[in-house]
Amino acid sequence: MKDSRRWDASLSKLWRGTAVTKRLTIRTQATLFETLADLIDNGFSLRDAMRFIVDIHGQEFKPLTPVMQQLQAGVGLATALQAYIAVDLYYQLLIAEQHGALTTTLKQAGQLMRTKATQQQQIKRLLQYPLVLLALLIGTLVLVKTAILPNFGAAATAPAQVVLWELLLGSVTIVCILGTLIVGGHLKRLPTRERYLWLARVPIVGALIRTYCGYYLTLNAGMLLAGGLELRGICEVSSHFKAQSLLQQQGHFVERSLLAGQSLGKIIKADRLLPDELSLLVGKESPTEQLSQEMIYFAMVQYQRLVRELNRLISWIQPLMFMVIAMVIVGTYLNILLPMYQSMGDILK
Repeated sequence: MKDSRRWDASLSKLWRGTAVTKRLTIRTQATLFETLADLIDNGFSLRDAMRFIVDIHGQEFKPLTPVMQQLQAGVGLATALQAYIAVDLYYQLLIAEQHGALTTTLKQAGQLMRTKATQQQQIKRLLQYPLVLLALLIGTLVLVKTAILPNFGAAATAPAQVVLWELLLGSVTIVCILGTLIVGGHLKRLPTRERYLWLARVPIVGALIRTYCGYYLTLNAGMLLAGGLELRGICEVSSHFKAQSLLQQQGHFVERSLLAGQSLGKIIKADRLLPDELSLLVGKESPTEQLSQEMIYFAMVQYQRLVRELNRLISWIQPLMFMVIAMVIVGTYLNILLPMYQSMGDILK
């Protein structure tokens, strides 16, 4: 209970009246967290480390000058960075600060951000050649349709089969665009936990979402247990987080299920966002300290699985793009060559 009151006091000091700031890029966050962890390991204080980063790394880190000023005023790192990072990462840093695991968490966050930045670069590299080829094909299609086919005069009328294909492809494209907009708007209105649950059911990205949530929730629960909080205390602490955060909504869900008489093991097995292996760890009823260590280690296993699944999805990008290009080539044939052949046949007659 004392830990919960200490959390209440710390959470009441959260950033208020923050001006709108631009969130740091993934690569900038990776550099920031990795450098902070290295400097702290080498004896720098948090304030000196931040000052060193802002002074040395140039314009890219100049927006963090207010962060340095807040650290000098005694504000915690998580609160000072709140406006510059995602809400889930903010709470991860906040929990780490409260329980003495800041350096380890900074290293993990830096590794995750570095992995994201590397994968973004890899995706861009994989998309470069297919996109250039696709642009050339579309440009050729437009050029022939607007500059060449009109020279054939009235004889260049497309056959009925081609018109049917054009209507079909156009309809499919419109439906896909409208479907994407509708689904995106629906997901944006959903609470964070419900959004993750919805995405977890999607065939391609569902496994990735479940792995990420398993890593994030298990890691933070393990750190809270390491800080001396029991399950009820964790639920109570998470209830003070922002309503749009995953930790707050997940804690509320678990607490409500426990009050309804469900066991923790059954709650975990029924929840898509929690890995089934977690129920085995909880079911052993190990001492709190041992359980926290096991959960943190298991979270690292989930992180490694997350990286492997991301790389597997990335490996499918280029084959899928070439399938799209193949469809464009077929469409080009139907839209250009068939009308030209028909026109030439009519001329020869």
